[in-house]
Amino acid sequence: MKIVYVLCELLILFVWPSVGHLCMWQPMQRGNFSLVTFGSHDCYRKIAPCGGFNSSTSKQRTIIKAGSTYRIEFQQEVNHYYPANPGRLDISFALGLDPNEEDFHELSSFNDYNPMNHNTQTNFSIEVQLPNIECEQCVLRVRYLTNNPTEEDEGTTFHQCSDIQLVNHSNSIEEKRIFSKVEGKMDRHDCCAPSSFEMSFIHSIPDIELTSSGRIYYDKTRQQMRLSMNSQGIEYNMWMNFTSGKQYLENINERSCRLIGLNLWNDWCYGNTFNQSEDFIQSGTSCLNGKYDYCNRWQNGDFIFEATQFECFPSSLTRLSTDEKTFYFNFKNESIPIEIFQPDPICLQ
Repeated sequence: MKIVYVLCELLILFVWPSVGHLCMWQPMQRGNFSLVTFGSHDCYRKIAPCGGFNSSTSKQRTIIKAGSTYRIEFQQEVNHYYPANPGRLDISFALGLDPNEEDFHELSSFNDYNPMNHNTQTNFSIEVQLPNIECEQCVLRVRYLTNNPTEEDEGTTFHQCSDIQLVNHSNSIEEKRIFSKVEGKMDRHDCCAPSSFEMSFIHSIPDIELTSSGRIYYDKTRQQMRLSMNSQGIEYNMWMNFTSGKQYLENINERSCRLIGLNLWNDWCYGNTFNQSEDFIQSGTSCLNGKYDYCNRWQNGDFIFEATQFECFPSSLTRLSTDEKTFYFNFKNESIPIEIFQPDPICLQ
């Protein structure tokens, strides 16, 4: 399976409330489709097996060659990474016009990843091997299984189904699972950053020539974080209080502030010991940010995570397919004054 993550901006700052979570456009999902507004209701579909949408809501049936490798494109519109039991995304296939849950056969599966901020949109372009059988009426489905108990309104899984037709008959269904879930394995290199520190960062996305920079403040004891950044000449502050569940986003240039969604607290850790989604790959290598001599590396699919060997400070986060990078540096390992985590009064009005 080839996974391509497109335009996932870890530090994109959204000011709309979090509503939508999963949308698919290739092949086109059932019902309406819209990504124009973040939090689209067209992406919030939980009822199994197809989000509460049957074949009568389909606007088209996509014709695909049986047994071919087909690229499925969809968006995880909001990330709900749950550190206690990380979720996954999968793609499955079923025969019939309106198949039941037990009729679906998994074609591909991969782990959810930790963006450190759930207000994150990630586009996926994933190649799967389709069954080598002809069917006039069959279904491709994408699911996001969050395992996140805060999502327990109609379950913790989001569904999108698309109606397809496979042409060119052959004698049997061949389901090829190309990428399987990474099993959690403890490794002596797994580590967590200090409980309280601050650091600078530079984040770049070459495809759209976007560079952001700023300062991050992290306090595990208080379960609070703050992000101060400059992106395209605009200054932002983001205050994240995981105890109260409130997250404020301030646009300093406009003197405006919004209350936005916040996920559960997640320690800044690396490796399967802590989140069951990152495999250790290299020890004592030169740090990619060029600031420090020795780093350890972990990988989760398309993402490479790097931390310093000494004290496990974050060093870099790289997406292999797009060369998107975040470099961390200028660490200050000491208690952070409580005032740093107090939102601007304009946010509390």
